[in-house]
Amino acid sequence: MKSTKVAAVLFAALVLVGTQAGATVVFSWTGGTLQIPPSINYFGPGPQTFGVGNVVWSSTNAANQGGSVFGYTGGYGFINNGFWDGALGPMIGLNDSFDAYGVTDTMTFAFASPLRSVGAFFNYVPGDSTITTIAVYDASHTLIESYNPTWNFGNTGCIDCGQLVGFAEGTANISYLTLTDNYVALVNLTTDFNTSTTPEPSSLLLLGSGVLGLAGVIRRKTNL
Repeated sequence: MKSTKVAAVLFAALVLVGTQAGATVVFSWTGGTLQIPPSINYFGPGPQTFGVGNVVWSSTNAANQGGSVFGYTGGYGFINNGFWDGALGPMIGLNDSFDAYGVTDTMTFAFASPLRSVGAFFNYVPGDSTITTIAVYDASHTLIESYNPTWNFGNTGCIDCGQLVGFAEGTANISYLTLTDNYVALVNLTTDFNTSTTPEPSSLLLLGSGVLGLAGVIRRKTNL
C-alpha cells in the first residue's frame, strides 16, 4: 500500500513538472505545413497575411532601409554569415539592426489558431553589440521560450547558409513567433511539425532531485 501511494504521488509530480515546462528548442523536424509568403518584394511594416490558416506578419521597422522585407526574392547579404541568393524561396527579414540605426526592431508572426510547434530556416548578421532573439509567446503574450543564435560561419562567400531553429510544445499553445535585431531573416516557415522532445539535462537533474526528496518525505510520514 505504501509503495502504491508513493508511485501515485511521484507520477503526479512528473505530470506537474511537464505541464510547467516551456517549449523545447529543436534543430530538426519532419512534416508540418510550409507557410510560404507570396513573391511580392514588399518593403515596410506590414501587416501582410499569408499561408495556410492566415498567418499575419508585421514589423516595427517601417522605414530603415525602406522597412522590413516580405516575400523578397532577390539576393541578401549577412556579412560573415554569407549570402542568400534567392534560391531558398521568398524570404522575410527585419532589414535593420540596433548597431546600424540605434533602435531595436522586431518582426511578429501571429497565428490565427495556437500551434504546438513552429520553426524555420534562419540567418542573421553576427557580431553586433546586441543580441538577436527568436522567441515564441502564448495568446496572452507571455513568453514561452526564446533562442539567441550564436553561429558565425566566418565566411562572407557562404551561399544560402543558415540554421534550422524551431520550438515544440506538448500542447497547442504558441500564438506568436518574433524575430528581433541584427537583420535576422527566415525562409520556409513551418508550423505544427513532428519531432521528439526531451527535457534538457539540467531540467532532468532538478526533476530527479525533487522526486527523490518527495519520496523521502512520503516514506518518513508513512513510517510514523
